[in-house]
Amino acid sequence: MSGRQRSIIALSGGVIAGIFGGIVVSLYGLLSTVARGGDPWVVFKGASAPFLADRAFAPGFDAGAVVLGILLHFAVSIAWGALFGLLVYGANVFRTLVFGAAYGVIVWFVMYRAVLPTAGLRALAESAPVGPAILEHVVFGLALAIGFLPFQRRAPAV
Repeated sequence: MSGRQRSIIALSGGVIAGIFGGIVVSLYGLLSTVARGGDPWVVFKGASAPFLADRAFAPGFDAGAVVLGILLHFAVSIAWGALFGLLVYGANVFRTLVFGAAYGVIVWFVMYRAVLPTAGLRALAESAPVGPAILEHVVFGLALAIGFLPFQRRAPAV
């Protein structure tokens, strides 16, 4: 298999894993928000905050904010997934899963220390409880890893 073919598999597998990770972390966020008695629509609207400001965090349903939030959430999940696929392609199952958990922490760090502040959401990033935010991103990283496993290079038969 050529290097180009490996890159295509790693990238496309990462994109699919990013979609899977985005679904899993959305469900996790939805369940944890509902368990705390919060507004479930904020989970879907939150990613629209850089563009729709207060509408993203207003209680209740807002179709525009929900659609934009979901699109942006999955765009970010796909980008992180594509990078994950390129970085982890060729690793065994154990290393893929361990790297997935560590990758979740890296994603949290970059998102909360660079991306959110740059997007005008510094106060949100600074006010979020660190432990739950990291846990949510570890869940994302593990979901990425699990979603990527079918695309991992198979070891040749001996």
